[in-house]
Amino acid sequence: MDDQILYRQIYHTLKADILSGHYPPGSRLPTESELIQRFGVSRVTVRNALALLQQEGLLVRVPAKGTFVRRSEASLSVPKLIALLALDVQLDFFGKIIRGAEQEAAAHGYKLLVRSTDNDATKERQCLLELQSHVAGFVIAPATGNQNHAHYGQLLVQGIPFVFVDRYLPEFNVDRVTSDNVQGGYLATRHLLELGHRRIGLISARKATTCTERLRGYQQALEEFGVPFDPALVGHAVGKRRDGWDEYLHQGKVQTEALLKLPQPPTALFAMNDLLAAGALRHLREQGISVPQEIAIVGYDGMELSELVSPSLTTVEQQSLRMGAEAVRLLVHRIRDRELHARHVVLPVNLRIRASTVTSTAIVAPALTTVPAKGGG
Repeated sequence: MDDQILYRQIYHTLKADILSGHYPPGSRLPTESELIQRFGVSRVTVRNALALLQQEGLLVRVPAKGTFVRRSEASLSVPKLIALLALDVQLDFFGKIIRGAEQEAAAHGYKLLVRSTDNDATKERQCLLELQSHVAGFVIAPATGNQNHAHYGQLLVQGIPFVFVDRYLPEFNVDRVTSDNVQGGYLATRHLLELGHRRIGLISARKATTCTERLRGYQQALEEFGVPFDPALVGHAVGKRRDGWDEYLHQGKVQTEALLKLPQPPTALFAMNDLLAAGALRHLREQGISVPQEIAIVGYDGMELSELVSPSLTTVEQQSLRMGAEAVRLLVHRIRDRELHARHVVLPVNLRIRASTVTSTAIVAPALTTVPAKGGG
């Protein structure tokens, strides 16, 4: 029999099973192998039937867990409360995300509940479990080294929408709002290359999509200038994670120290956030190394401290206020229409040139260099 006819027959059979309650809301469907055996068809035919049911909003696929019957809209209570899980509410960067999210939530008649996970997956999981029955949805900056995939999957099964902000988990094709981190890494590195630097050390936070994307931009700029990529110049977070600001200041210090001990040390540093850069500046000052005369530094985020440190920090500025607002906007649209395709909003970034890369006499107006983002996510 024609595959087009077969997969539609399977689609109608499974749909009838779902609507009759044979597979109730939240229940797990048989595996693809079990369905292949039941219907005596190929894997492609089964997948086509499941895809059609998923398009109709009857099923949801959870990575590494299986395919589940989505809970019906009528069974869901939709409170006027949105939860935002931030890595650290004390950071200026997340403070702006929170303010943007709060303003947008209020504009749509929602209240915003903010929780700090301290970049800890266990605390994040506790927040998800505690709040999932009380909120209409989540805006989440997922913790580094995240092990909460099963809990995200459960949110999908229960019909509780969530949006990733700043960083994301690639395994979940859900709404997200990020900066153009590839472009940001490219701009920071290109600036240093244009100043004549060819040994550019990279100071990294613990692994997240933000870091991997900024690394790609770093590599793109090197390739454009014909500079070979040297893995030895890429720093890595070491030791036990510390609390709050101390984590980044410590990593900035120890990674800078390690990079300067290389047989061919860098003449410039690109730190993947401003606090890492501040830690690097502190170490260089302690060692009597002048910035930018002996070594130049670029940060990332555009935090307020970037203007306050000495010398003032050249940095890639993110639109964190807008990022929070866009995340809530996407979430509200998702709450109102669960069948929308996942949307990935990528916000452009700017390079702010200050004294950590060039002497004050060399800085020319405008200080803000805007380069359009190369594309979406």
